[in-house]
Amino acid sequence: MKNKRFYGTIDRIEGGIAVILVGEDEGTIEISKDLLPAGCKEGDLISFRLEAKDKKTKAEKEKIEGLIKKLSS
Repeated sequence: MKNKRFYGTIDRIEGGIAVILVGEDEGTIEISKDLLPAGCKEGDLISFRLEAKDKKTKAEKEKIEGLIKKLSS
């Protein structure tokens, strides 16, 4: 399992989308404001983690390969 923790600042919330500035270069990530913890607002510092699920990815790939085989036969 691979994962990475990020910290970001909520730059703005527009039409249900939160724009978060991440990292020193202040790249942006846009997410639904509904995914933010309750009470978050512009200017708040938040943390989040992205995680790769190796076993789940392998299982999904196998499932898709099986579906492709069924469709092509």
